[in-house]
Amino acid sequence: MKHIVLFQLLICLPLWMFAQTDSAEFSSISKNLERVSFSGNGAMNYYNFNWQTDSIKRDAIDNERFILDLAYRWTDRIKLNTELEFEHGGTGVSVEFDRFEEFGEFEYEVSKGGEVLIEQMNIEFGLKRDIQLQIGRVKMPFAMMFEKDEPTDYLTAVISETEIQMLPENWTENGFLLYGKFGKKRNWQWQLSLVNGLDNSNFNSNNWIKRGNQRRFEMVNAENFALCGRLDYRKSKVFLIGISAYGSNSSSANRPKPDLKIQTPIGMSELHVQYNQEPFQLSAMAFYGELGNSEALSNQNRNLSNNLNVKRTPVGAAAIGGFIEAGLSIFGEKGLLLTEMKRDFLLFGRFDYYDTQFKTQGLIFNNPRWERQSWTVGMVCKWIDEVHFKAQYSDRVVGAPAPTSVQGGRHERTFIAGFAFEF
Repeated sequence: MKHIVLFQLLICLPLWMFAQTDSAEFSSISKNLERVSFSGNGAMNYYNFNWQTDSIKRDAIDNERFILDLAYRWTDRIKLNTELEFEHGGTGVSVEFDRFEEFGEFEYEVSKGGEVLIEQMNIEFGLKRDIQLQIGRVKMPFAMMFEKDEPTDYLTAVISETEIQMLPENWTENGFLLYGKFGKKRNWQWQLSLVNGLDNSNFNSNNWIKRGNQRRFEMVNAENFALCGRLDYRKSKVFLIGISAYGSNSSSANRPKPDLKIQTPIGMSELHVQYNQEPFQLSAMAFYGELGNSEALSNQNRNLSNNLNVKRTPVGAAAIGGFIEAGLSIFGEKGLLLTEMKRDFLLFGRFDYYDTQFKTQGLIFNNPRWERQSWTVGMVCKWIDEVHFKAQYSDRVVGAPAPTSVQGGRHERTFIAGFAFEF
């Protein structure tokens, strides 16, 4: 009998100890999971093109983006923020410059179309009441897309043309972001960032400084830095008005090769306003920016290697733009009619105007083609608050016919239909 009891103890004791250890580990995992927050968003669109400037432009489907946001909080004052973005359904192309080749060599590594990007990765510190500091890859506090960057935040199928044609989309850089609130009701919000500057080798006629966001190379050049500041006044969720400004003394030091010795200072500012009182909502922005020594930059960019895959077109000395967008909820709980409906249907309209060669320098030709304006109308069906179906029609008019224009046509008409979601 004693042998049987001893045998049972020898079997059960290790199992009991394992169970206790497993329970402790499970408890530890459970506590870690409580510190994790997880969210995401995405969009997919179908495009139908009827462009007089490019009659053979084909219809397309774009898996525009899928974003995963993951945060981990170590303490009440220390937090990790990450954002992983899958753009256009794939991975991308990385470029590395080998300066030890005879003339310098650009080496490409290609996987497939699209990109996978770390949009954000920063550690956030709570310094004191209403003041936070982020260190790492941070969002740039500039323009309306800083406030409305998720596809369920804006009415249209894509972000306003004014922003995505001239500025980096979902703009993030490496550095520091300090932000906070002040005022009796904490209605005033401010942000101040110090980040790496742009790469001016990819500035061009069509998109001005948009492609200067350093994403193509394995490492980001940090010889030059930029300052960006923002100030907003917010009255609950109904009204927002604010300004932001960006400045950098030189973007030449961050080129793939140090082949431009002069400085090309950048200065940009914008004013934005947002009003949202159901069933009506309105948003608008006005933008102006200048680039110094744009003629010398344009001349230097003409000599860049073909392997760098940049446009090498003349760069404007100044750019200007703005948009106004309005939406009206027609049906649904927040609408004018049939308020018993569970789903909301909205109609919207938007006008964009922008000129990426508002001014040119020296002998650079001010091409009227780059003065553009567009009208957009469409509808949104909010199946639920987190899932939106959208359709829109836009007519963009360019300032002058392109070389590929049919009979000198200047209209670029586009129909877009798709969906957006968040979770």
